[in-house]
Amino acid sequence: MARNQKKHVMIFSRDTAIIAVCIVCALVAAQFQPSKSSVEGVLPALSKAVAQSVEGGTGQQYELREVLAKIAQYYNAEPINPRVDSVWKLIPGLNGVRLDIPATLAAAKQNSAQIPLIFQQIPPSISLNDYVAEPIYRGNPQKRQMALMINVAWGTEYIPQILSILRQNGVRATFFLDGSWAKKNPEVAKSIVLAGMEIGSHAYNHPMMSRLSREQMINQLTKTNEAIFHATGQHITLFAPPAGDFNNLVVQVAAGMKMKTILWTLDTIDWRKPSPTVIVSRIVKRRTPGALVLMHPTEPTVQALPEMIRSLKQDGYQLVTVSELLSSVRPVPKTLAEAQVALSKSGKL
Repeated sequence: MARNQKKHVMIFSRDTAIIAVCIVCALVAAQFQPSKSSVEGVLPALSKAVAQSVEGGTGQQYELREVLAKIAQYYNAEPINPRVDSVWKLIPGLNGVRLDIPATLAAAKQNSAQIPLIFQQIPPSISLNDYVAEPIYRGNPQKRQMALMINVAWGTEYIPQILSILRQNGVRATFFLDGSWAKKNPEVAKSIVLAGMEIGSHAYNHPMMSRLSREQMINQLTKTNEAIFHATGQHITLFAPPAGDFNNLVVQVAAGMKMKTILWTLDTIDWRKPSPTVIVSRIVKRRTPGALVLMHPTEPTVQALPEMIRSLKQDGYQLVTVSELLSSVRPVPKTLAEAQVALSKSGKL
């Protein structure tokens, strides 16, 4: 009996050593070649060792449970309610998250090659929709995401190039369309949707919204929504006022039509046709989690976009649609290997 116990301890120690060596390799790779790809190249060995532990028995299940406990400690968080900031106005809330370790262990037995992580999303007690009279300038600063918002009121020349760049880089953006533009260019508007992008409203003919009566505001938004729906089949829930001009009535009217009023955090000022390097610098140097980035379809934008995307991604930012950025869903890793990349870079594993 004692001999069997000793044999079990030796096997357990061997697996522990394998995992420890893989962790050291991952950290060394992160230090000397800190790109995501180099770290991911080492971590599959760790995932494989953990997977072998899953198949090995009770002691090895305990080994995986210990790894999952570290991941839970890193990612578990309480829900955050939306709030109104004195500068940034309405700040979206965030779901809380909990790693369901028993469910993950059960899933690991079904898929030991690529262990899925089972997180529970816990919504805050207050929804963003509970606020109807507040504009939005940014997403929650705890989300390492940014959103490109592209206002379209003139021309079609650069849109195909912008869509091509976004698709090549796996980025989804939100295009806010002027209603009269959508009516004149329905096929281009449809191509934006077919490329997987989100659509919002930019009013009908670029008015200063705060100078309009309630009836005129409703007419601007209604005509735009109809033009966009006719061209794309999309129902609109986001409104970006032209030139950022609005008052409380504008926000209330938009809310009454089930639309959120969206402004911006960072401005490329690309309509003035600066050099591409200036556009990149304006955004990359001032990047911040939750930022909404204002852009237009111009030639300098086309030239600046690839480098802007590359730099932001290299710094760990996800580029998502405005709706995704404002969502309360908290980003979490889908697999054990993905979590290990993040934890190894942070030094928490």
